[in-house]
Amino acid sequence: MKKILDFLSRAWFAIFIVLCLLVLSARFVFGQSAEIQEAKRLIEVDQVQKAVTVLDKAVQTYPSDALVSYYLGIAQIKNGQRELALRSFDKGITLNEKEAINFAGKGYLSILENNPQKAKLDFEKALSLSKSKNIPVLQSIAESYLADGKLAGEAISLLSKAKSLDNEYPETYILLGDAYLQQNNGGLAVTSYEKAASLDPKIAKPYYKIGMVYLRSRNYSGAQEAFAKAIQIDPGYTLAYKEQGELYYQMKEGDKAVEAYQKYLALTGKPEVGKLRYSFFLFMAKEFSKANEIFKDLTTATEVSPITLRFYAISLYEAGDYQQSRAVFEQYFVKAPGQDVEASDYVYYGKLLLKQNEDSLAAQSFQKSLEMEPKQTDVLQLQAETYFKSKKYSDAIASYERLMAIRTKPASQDYYTLGRAYYFDKQYDKADVIFLKLIELQPNMTVGYLWEARAKSNLDPDSENGLAKPFYEKLIEKASATPEKSKNDLLEAYSYLGYYHFLKQELPLSKTYWQKVLALSPDDVKAKEALKALN
Repeated sequence: MKKILDFLSRAWFAIFIVLCLLVLSARFVFGQSAEIQEAKRLIEVDQVQKAVTVLDKAVQTYPSDALVSYYLGIAQIKNGQRELALRSFDKGITLNEKEAINFAGKGYLSILENNPQKAKLDFEKALSLSKSKNIPVLQSIAESYLADGKLAGEAISLLSKAKSLDNEYPETYILLGDAYLQQNNGGLAVTSYEKAASLDPKIAKPYYKIGMVYLRSRNYSGAQEAFAKAIQIDPGYTLAYKEQGELYYQMKEGDKAVEAYQKYLALTGKPEVGKLRYSFFLFMAKEFSKANEIFKDLTTATEVSPITLRFYAISLYEAGDYQQSRAVFEQYFVKAPGQDVEASDYVYYGKLLLKQNEDSLAAQSFQKSLEMEPKQTDVLQLQAETYFKSKKYSDAIASYERLMAIRTKPASQDYYTLGRAYYFDKQYDKADVIFLKLIELQPNMTVGYLWEARAKSNLDPDSENGLAKPFYEKLIEKASATPEKSKNDLLEAYSYLGYYHFLKQELPLSKTYWQKVLALSPDDVKAKEALKALN
């Protein structure tokens, strides 16, 4: 009996030891798995440095685990630390040369270094060790192939194999969607992402991916809905906010773009990331002062890009800081390759020069813009107005003629300003033609009759033929209802007609017109002298 009791006691002790080992093993695996899952999640939401930190600690906690080394290597790749990643994969292979996934990691590095032949050797080793039946290994190699768009077919083949082994893995379908998208098959990509979402409705990634497909195809409503769904499932899903910002930017909804990008920058934990894009969103939202704070910081870098300088210069202009805007524009024109400078850059620079009363330089800047894009009606008008203001009437005429030639329907204002340019350039015959056209377009406005009368007066300088007479009379007819509004024009018309009728010895009629002048302007010297002579 004692022997039986001793045997049972030893047996129960052995069972107890086994159970303890199982519990410890389970705790080890569970802890390791939790840390890997946390790191994968951090990578997914663009917090790669945090993922590296989590896995560095996991390596210390589980120093003999080859799988942790693999995920640390992947995190290091995403963090731009390829040399450290290679060491992690090699360490994983040293710890367990039968853990195939570290060979897949080394192959990934070779793909990134544009060495697919070397990568294939590592991939074949991984597939051989796993007998092509390990789904994470198949997914890892497929994801590696997706780093090179030309190898999407290889990825699809491996993922199809993974799906045949177990079709309940959401990640397999997400990667399949990525592969189909690289082949420009958006329909199959969305179908794959939707399948992943149905397998696990609690993950945001499939909806984020669907949003990216729709954004790419400019289906803005579909993209909006998908990103909103991703955020609803996971309010901390940083990339959904980032792409929401891009979506609203493309939809020209600046305020919403700024709001979404602010959330992205706050969540990502790296405010320096995306600063340039954020500054563009602020620019579009017309928050120029805020945009300039970021642009100023960005332009202190030695290798500041020309595009950054361009937007900074324009933003400074819009904020009213013309002196600084000019300095940045000049820096931009020096730094930007000639083919990268846009016609609109010269337009903004020209407007800036106008603000600084540099009219001649402004006109030259507008000309550079027009040489690049000749049919810019707004720029031609600006250039013409600038020449006119500078009293360069022949240049203004050339600009207005070009403007009117490309307009579908020239405006009354065009005829008005072109006619005056001809008039001040002493081309009275051409001014005469233009003002007659203005009267035809605006028969109820006095301005056409006024300038046509002036043109006719210069074509008949002694007023002997009375060429201006009918137009001044028409002006009086149109302006008599509101004499105070057209006082100066009426004074001019009455004076002309008073003088004309004096020449014709129609003295009572002449006297009537000079009296009309005094009625409007009692101190008019010329009218008083005329009436004195007539009396």
